[in-house]
This record gives sequence, C-alpha cells and structure tokens, in this order.
Amino acid sequence: MRFDWFITIFDGRSSQTKTDQVQCERDKQMSSKSRQAAARTRDKWREKVWYQILAPDYFDNKVIGDTPASDPELLIGRTVQPTLYDLTGNFDQIHVKIRFKITEVVGQQAHTVFHGHEWSSDYLRGLVRRGTSRIDWIGPILTKDDYLMRISVIVFTTSRSKTSQEHAVRKEIEKVIRAHAKRHTFNELVQKVILGDLASEVFEKVKRIVPIRQCEIRKSKVLKGPEEVKARRARLRRGTSSST
Repeated sequence: MRFDWFITIFDGRSSQTKTDQVQCERDKQMSSKSRQAAARTRDKWREKVWYQILAPDYFDNKVIGDTPASDPELLIGRTVQPTLYDLTGNFDQIHVKIRFKITEVVGQQAHTVFHGHEWSSDYLRGLVRRGTSRIDWIGPILTKDDYLMRISVIVFTTSRSKTSQEHAVRKEIEKVIRAHAKRHTFNELVQKVILGDLASEVFEKVKRIVPIRQCEIRKSKVLKGPEEVKARRARLRRGTSSST
C-alpha cells in the first residue's frame, strides 16, 4: 500500500515536471517570436527616411515639421497643422491653426499647399460678451484661378443688433468676399485671409451698418482645385447640351 502511494506521488511529480517543461518551451518560443517581431519593427524604422515639411512660398518656405516615410510617394496627401505663430513668431496668433497638404517631394523636402485654417474654439468663446450679438456668414467662393473655397466670417457687435441689421451685414460681407475672390488668385487670397487684410476691409464696410467690436475670418477650407472645377463645368455643359 505504501509502495503504491509512493508511485502515485512520483507519477504526479513526473507529470508536473513534464508540464513545466512544456510551458517552458512555449515561453521560449513566445520570447523568440517577440524578439523577432521587435527586430522587424526596428528594421522598418531603419528603412524610413526623415523629410522636412515646408510651408508654401508666400510663407517663405518655412520648415513646419518633419515626418518619416519609407517611400516619398507615401507622403503625398498627408496634412500637417501648425499654428500661425509657428510661421510668424507672433504669439498673439497662436489661436489660428493652419492646415497644409503635401503635394510634392523634392529630395528630402516635402512641399505643401494651403488647405484651410481654423480659429480655436476656446479663443472664440472668449470673444463672446453679454448684451452683444454674434453674426455669422458662411459661403462658397471661387477664386480668379478657379479654386473653390468655403469661407466663414464672424462679427461681434457692441450691442444687441436687429434682424434687419444682421441681414444687411451678411449681404455686405458676401459682397466684399466675392469681389475679392474674383479679383485675386488663390495664393493672393490666402495671404489676405490669413494675415487679416480681408477681415479689416470687411470691418470697414460692416461698421457703417451696425457698431461692431470685432470682425474675423474664423475658418476657411479648400473644397476643390482648378482641375476638379473645370471637370465639373464640362459635365454641366454636357448635361445642358444633351437636355436641349
């Protein structure tokens, strides 16, 4: 009976030892796989090259960031979002976020075009005052060289405004914005929008209708480039000719 008990204990220890050995082998295999995966990850990073991202010409081709890529073609279409402060060094413009899209890679430099801008929501909330009105205008515009953009203008009055005044303000904003779009190319209009020249002109026109405290172009976005606009026109012409 004692001998049987000893054999049972011995068999139990033996089976436990085998289990431990199997688990140890599994751990070794998992550890080996982990090391191989980590080595592959390191190799991928070693294959990548760092590229400088440059702002467009009208921002003096300033370096606005760096990005890695294993193939320069993979950079095309990527967007980067610095602040206007990063471009001008003026801390008062840190609330203006600009989007640039990479369109071309030359050597280890990625060139960009303007794709839109937006004011931070926190800064806009800080402009709201009691007893005043906020007037918004949002609309599409077409530049002289056939870029389709959406522009958002915001006006803060010094006191409560009437509905008729707000309607007149929006009409005046639209008149000024569209007139500039017809006269200027995309690059020229972008500079006027970002640097505040266009907002200053809108301010001068609108203040004749109602006393205002501030007028800004708070957001813009490029909707379509010239090729897309021309293609749309061609489709519309074909549709019109076929219907007639």
